[in-house]
Formats: sequence, C-alpha cells, structure tokens
Amino acid sequence: MKRTPTTLFLALAIFLCPLGPAARAQQPDQTAKVKAEVTNRLNKKEGHVKVKLRNGSEVKGHITQTSENGFTVANDKTSARTDIAYADVQNVEGRGMSKTKKVLIGVGIGVAVFAAMVAYAFTHFWD
Repeated sequence: MKRTPTTLFLALAIFLCPLGPAARAQQPDQTAKVKAEVTNRLNKKEGHVKVKLRNGSEVKGHITQTSENGFTVANDKTSARTDIAYADVQNVEGRGMSKTKKVLIGVGIGVAVFAAMVAYAFTHFWD
C-alpha cells in the first residue's frame, strides 16, 4: 500500500535531478541585463552598489571601471578593488530603498491615515 507512492516519488525525483543544474544556469540575456545595469549606474553617477554573486557572497562598494567581460568594485572602507565578471553576478542593487518602495510606503501610510479618519468619523457620526 505504501510502496506505490514511494516508488512514484523516487521515479519523479530521479527524473527531475538532472534538470536542476540546467534550470539554475545563467542565461546569456541575464549577463546582458547585468552589463546594461552596471553601465547605466556608472553613466548616471550612481556607482554605489551591492552585488550578489552566484556563489552566494556579496560585494559592496562603488563601481570604478567597466570592461567587455566584467567590472571593478572598490570597497568604500578599505579601498580594496574586486574584479567581477558579468557571468558571476546574480543581482546588482543600488544602496538604499528603490523609488518604488518609497512610494509604496507613502501610499500605505496615506491609506492607513485615511482609514483611521473614516473609522473615527463613522464612530462619532451620531454624537
């Protein structure tokens, strides 16, 4: 009775295991997106970044230069330079919150204040 679900689970696991590394491989368009993001940040003088690498580590600092295959990040405190290849990057983020997050926080505060005013008006309407 318990053997059938276990057999089906093992067969599914054996079938899906080889597909894991292929699904995690970085796409060429991802590398192009990272390159465009780095170039855009350097052109806008927004060089302070937090770079998440594919191996799980994180590099913080400012972008000093770019090349065809990678870019250089200098640590703000130690001035140590780290060369990073575009293919090794998982994500590039700027410092602080994005404008979208700030707008959503403001809208949330506005909605909460409006809801509080409506609740107060509703409870004191018949006074």
